[in-house]
Amino acid sequence: MLILDALVACLVGVLFARRDSRWSWLSVMSFAMVGMALPGAVLAWNYPEWHSSYLVSVDNGLGVALGGGASILIGAAFGHWIGGALPRVLPLIMLSVSAWMWFSVPRALSWGGTAAFLAGDAQDLPPLFLGIVVLMTSWTGLAFAAAMRFTKPADPQARDTETTTFCRICEAHCGLNVQVSEELRVGRIKPDRSHPATLGFGCIKGMGLGQIHHDAKRLNHPLKRVGEDFVRISWDQAIAEIGAKLAEIRSDHGSRAIGMYRGNPSFFSFAHVLFADSFMRALGSPNLFTSVSVDSNNKFFVASEMFGHPMVQPIPDVSRTSFLLCLGSNPAVSQMSIIQIAHPLRRLQQIVDRGGRVVVVDPRLTETARRVGEHAFIHPGTDAALLLAMIHEICDSPAQAAGSLPVDRLDEARAVAADWTPERAAEVTGIPANTIRDLAKGFRDADGASIYHSTGVNMSGFGSLCTWLIYVLLLVTDNLDRTGGQVLVRSPVDLIALAPGQSRGRDQARTLAHGWPRIAGAFPSGALADEIVVDNPDRIRALIVSAGNPAHSIPGDRFHSARSHLELLVSIDLYMGETAALADYVLPATDMLEHTDFPIGWLHLQETPYAQYTPAVVPPAAERREEWRIFTDLSMAAGISPFGTTVCNVFPWLNAGLARLPGSPRVTPDPILRALLWWGGQISLSTLQQNPAGVLLPPNDGGALVEQLGRLGERINAAPAGLLADVARFESHLETKQPPETLRLIGLRERRTHNSWMHNHPTIKRPRTNTLRMNPVDANTRGILEGGLVDVRGGGAPVRLPVTLTTELMPGVVAMPHGWGHRRSRVGRAQSLSGANVNRAIPGGAEHMEPLSGQARMTGHLVRVTRVAAKES
Repeated sequence: MLILDALVACLVGVLFARRDSRWSWLSVMSFAMVGMALPGAVLAWNYPEWHSSYLVSVDNGLGVALGGGASILIGAAFGHWIGGALPRVLPLIMLSVSAWMWFSVPRALSWGGTAAFLAGDAQDLPPLFLGIVVLMTSWTGLAFAAAMRFTKPADPQARDTETTTFCRICEAHCGLNVQVSEELRVGRIKPDRSHPATLGFGCIKGMGLGQIHHDAKRLNHPLKRVGEDFVRISWDQAIAEIGAKLAEIRSDHGSRAIGMYRGNPSFFSFAHVLFADSFMRALGSPNLFTSVSVDSNNKFFVASEMFGHPMVQPIPDVSRTSFLLCLGSNPAVSQMSIIQIAHPLRRLQQIVDRGGRVVVVDPRLTETARRVGEHAFIHPGTDAALLLAMIHEICDSPAQAAGSLPVDRLDEARAVAADWTPERAAEVTGIPANTIRDLAKGFRDADGASIYHSTGVNMSGFGSLCTWLIYVLLLVTDNLDRTGGQVLVRSPVDLIALAPGQSRGRDQARTLAHGWPRIAGAFPSGALADEIVVDNPDRIRALIVSAGNPAHSIPGDRFHSARSHLELLVSIDLYMGETAALADYVLPATDMLEHTDFPIGWLHLQETPYAQYTPAVVPPAAERREEWRIFTDLSMAAGISPFGTTVCNVFPWLNAGLARLPGSPRVTPDPILRALLWWGGQISLSTLQQNPAGVLLPPNDGGALVEQLGRLGERINAAPAGLLADVARFESHLETKQPPETLRLIGLRERRTHNSWMHNHPTIKRPRTNTLRMNPVDANTRGILEGGLVDVRGGGAPVRLPVTLTTELMPGVVAMPHGWGHRRSRVGRAQSLSGANVNRAIPGGAEHMEPLSGQARMTGHLVRVTRVAAKES
């Protein structure tokens, strides 16, 4: 009877706790009813022999039950009182401790002398035991009542009104106002003029998020491959079958047989990153691959080598710099990467307006170079020569210091530039020697100078070398860790402390093929195909792809052939892209309007520090599901232990229990966020919820890098051995003769597209194809006319596309926009567009990856461009 009372009490308590707060005391009373039965039930479970003696007696049975009821009533009342003030992760920990108590403590009491005492002839239970019962029941009431405050998911914001949120397409994170009707239709989206950092800035892609949300070609239901087609299945079936297959592969071949690839959009969802990475750690597999190694792995590698941790990323102090050197970047079109800054073109113009200089160095006269500052053409892949010559010029002048920074081996770093005169660099780069001298002098003499470099440098094959030389240049001019130069951001969430295993020398994991190291916790994506096909019993046999498209975005087009070696391929995505079209199961994810979020991964990269939290703007449409929930469900289905390395591993088990209660309450990742912000001490989640447009944080200043190095116990290594040796590889590369009929291929980003996943957008107008940009001088020598078709061959498969002639490119260079060519996808409009995928034309594999960081080489490849005859076209 007492057990039945407890079950009824649980049901009543949960129902009332999930309603208006005025019912909370009814739920507290129901918790007290639980206390009347819980101790007796647990004792009967652990000690069946006591059932006829202690538990049925009036003195002992009722005493335990009533005492437990009273103590749990007190605990529940206190839990309701303090629950709203606790960081939300603490009630979850308390529940876990409570469960451990009830399953472990009664049996532990039978150990040693206590067992003899309990087995004696005394008619009353010992005071020690009664005290423990009071403690355990009080703790349970406290934990359960506090946790119940947070099991109800936050409702999306009010309907038929304008809702505040922020964009998560790129690093800018522009504030947005979104109109939502009573029918949950997303209407007009416009920039949020009240946002404290983005101040009403926004691009056309962010304004089109509503069309992506309502796109008829979106994935809305789980799909399973049957032959060459896909059939709709339930979530329960999908999770059960995928989990069973993962468990089978793990049992037969070990944890390393399971891999994951996370694409670019995943980095803009804190819950996605947190739970995906925790899922892999709980599996015990090192095989995480990410898109970072397609465009910026070099920056994280160099940070590890020089500062001791990949997340130590000083950014240009754009607001106060007097000289900004832009290498291989085009902020007017692509905003800026590995830095969060809104309206970058305006911010660059402000540097010029206050008397400073902005110098854009690029093989193309970019949209940025046409609108602000100065421009210098440079041969692709030779930025290291320019940097070496600038260091040479500066170090030839009166000695420069590195300020008060703790630096080792700076003299060795200076020495590598000893032979790089401006004249020598001019022959390599195409930049006149006098221009190089002027750049060096201007950088040295500026009251605060900084450097911003992006994919044009990162993807060149020498991105790590260039990144290192940039830091050396900043050191010898005293522009590192100072206002106006390059500064480290004091983040409200310390990502460096959260990832201690990524610090210098601690990650010993290596790929099976070629022995690539992990950078920032992930293997290079260029090695993914090799890890699938390598002749090794530990090779990858199951791959989960989340928010990524490796079949389309990794150079060399090798993923398609590797696919046949996989026993399981799962794609979690918005659309049926090229990778999803190859999958065994396709799972529909939510878009950024359908889930809560916080830009935790970008807080340490903000030029204007601020924090902003957004609830879901609309609930998930159809059967779309948040990625974090998919990973927790798969954890349960695959039999992964809840006792993993992070609190995320407990979520699936906790939510599985809650799902059995009326209304299926669910604990969300928000308690983790609340705890992280509480730990950081700068701002609370409650404050952010009360200020939906965001809150400014203290501005950046110098000294944060020294502080972080002190916490890490590190000094700056100005001359890492691998980077010193890479100078010789660069010089050897320059000695290789270029065949006269070849051209250098560089990348190009367009304003109205974003990688590959926005090409199905129904309203953003764009060309129906990408074109090869070519200088008229190069076209004339090959008989190529404007609009004519050409074949481009660069070590991969030949691709065919039309030509656009332009003098914005220096002779000898061609440019091809990426992200096009979707004939292998199943995404309606995108599939119908023509165009070619540049990643099919360029080679992939280990021989075309930067040897230090594993960064895929995506630019500067030699290609042959030939005219297509009229009859052939």
